[in-house]
Amino acid sequence: MGIRPKIFLIFFAFGVVPVLVLVYVNQLNSLEAVELVLRGELEREAAIVARDVEARQHEQEDSLKELARVPALRSYVQDAKPSATQQTTPPPLPPQTGAPVNTPSTEPADDPGAAAVPLDVRAEMNAFLKGKYYAGVTCLGVDRRVLFQVEPDSSAGAGSTLRYKTRNFLSNGNADERVWSVSESAPLRAPPARESSGMILRYTIPVFVSEEGAAAGRGALVTDMKVDALFSPSAGSLAEAPGAVAPETAATSAQRVVVALDPKGNIIYHPNVTVRYQPVSSAMPAFNAVADLMLKSESGSTFYEATGIRWLVVYRRLASTDASLAVAGNYSLATGSLRRRGFISLGLALLIGVLTAIILSVVVGRTARSIERVTEGAVAIAGGQLDQRIEVRSSDETRLLAESFNIMTDRLREQMAREAEMRQFQAFLRLSAMMTHDLKNAIAALSLIVSNMELHFHREEFRADAMLSLTLATDKLRALVAKLSGPVESLSGEYKRPMPIDLVPMIQRVLDATAKQAGAIHLETRLPDRLIAAVDAERIERVIENLVINALEAMGGNEGSLTVEGGPVEDGKLFFSVADTGPGMTQEFQRTRLFRAFATTKRKGVGLGLYTCREVIRAHGGQIEVESRVGSGTCFRVVLPSAADRVS
Repeated sequence: MGIRPKIFLIFFAFGVVPVLVLVYVNQLNSLEAVELVLRGELEREAAIVARDVEARQHEQEDSLKELARVPALRSYVQDAKPSATQQTTPPPLPPQTGAPVNTPSTEPADDPGAAAVPLDVRAEMNAFLKGKYYAGVTCLGVDRRVLFQVEPDSSAGAGSTLRYKTRNFLSNGNADERVWSVSESAPLRAPPARESSGMILRYTIPVFVSEEGAAAGRGALVTDMKVDALFSPSAGSLAEAPGAVAPETAATSAQRVVVALDPKGNIIYHPNVTVRYQPVSSAMPAFNAVADLMLKSESGSTFYEATGIRWLVVYRRLASTDASLAVAGNYSLATGSLRRRGFISLGLALLIGVLTAIILSVVVGRTARSIERVTEGAVAIAGGQLDQRIEVRSSDETRLLAESFNIMTDRLREQMAREAEMRQFQAFLRLSAMMTHDLKNAIAALSLIVSNMELHFHREEFRADAMLSLTLATDKLRALVAKLSGPVESLSGEYKRPMPIDLVPMIQRVLDATAKQAGAIHLETRLPDRLIAAVDAERIERVIENLVINALEAMGGNEGSLTVEGGPVEDGKLFFSVADTGPGMTQEFQRTRLFRAFATTKRKGVGLGLYTCREVIRAHGGQIEVESRVGSGTCFRVVLPSAADRVS
């Protein structure tokens, strides 16, 4: 690869790529910051909705308490006693003291049920139900029988028209049985239930006809509170458009969507009324994973995507309604402009980097051509063309480099000439020394023959000896010529070929010459009858002698014990060991200096013995091991291949 592509790649790798990575990391950090801000806003908005829902629920519960304490209702509950046949026209009731006489009726004049309920009771019911939080009210008398039921008239359309019912009830009002034993006027709430009007919270509250108490007489009110009505005022204000559709079909301009689920995964509230009161799995499939998290945990946040829009959802559990509230923010809309700016930044950084790299390549082009000429000249010089001259016309550093190459070439030629002369001179000296030594021996023999020839040439035996001496001298001269013609082959006999040798006599011979002469040393041998190894006998004998002498010197001639062992080991090998009771060696010395050349613990030692031993043993395919502790002595163990193993 040329220098220009390399410079381009280097600049791109270390200049453009880091900038792109930096822009990308900055983009990720910006997106993370936006996500944190959006999550914080959603958590705050979810807290506001939850607080408003709970406040609105408590407000309606307080209104229900006030309704249960209305004197007109208490008197009506105490006095009204429906007949067993639930007749259409109940008996006339006595006029209620203090009842408003001019309160307009909001019921149709032909409502037969309304005529059976006093005007003041109907006025209170109308005021209670005008907020559209309730699907209806059922009033029970002291005998636990239904007195009347009132609910908004769905056939009348929008408005505040109420419809009363005083007979043909389908149920007894589904009152909470606890209401007949409580001691105070407090609403009793049942779990959320799904009715024809949607998800409702059913409240039952006692209507004490006298003082409150556990044994006091009472009737009861059963009200069905619309759960979606609790969410509508607060949740609707968060979305840009109150009629926003479900998240998976929402427009990209929708910023917030509020979803409430009951414990069974049914939708309690959603801005899109068409998906309310349906299972989330069928109405909002993309929201199903979020719904599972909402039903399993108290609070949290997550992402989900629908129709190419990514939403960030914050959810929390509402204990007062036993519902789960989720506020979804349009993450794609919040980060859209930031992503566009990030892509533009990445594109600009890449474009600027490529343009800069191109300009740099053009600028470096001239220098690259000069370097190519220098490279060609250097290759020629490396190939042996020392007369090669490198010519560069540029005025930059390549010219100095070319001139340096030319100077180096001139000096290299001079150095090579001097080295050739030096090698010739050294070869001449070596040859002279060899020839001088061999010629000296040959001349000595010839001189002896010449000096005795005049005196003894007439003797036949002298002439025979002279001829033999001349023959030997001739052979020596011929051998000298052979060495000069093949000096490498003359060194092939430096070491002998390993042969099967019994080590036991060799060890005994070394011990007889060394250890047995030291009377103060206790010698103990544990050797087999035969210990055959394939070795160079002369070199291994020097190893044994060196280990034994080292052990004797380590004990310093004092009383001690020298133990020599030997025998076979696994894998068809054999060993011999030399152990002493000397001062031993430190672990530091064994780790850093043992078996190193010129390393010794003896005052007069050179430090080549153990080094030589290790090299000889390794040359035979064996190994030497040591075990030593300060104050406990030292044991060297040599493992060698057996004769059979060496042959195999």
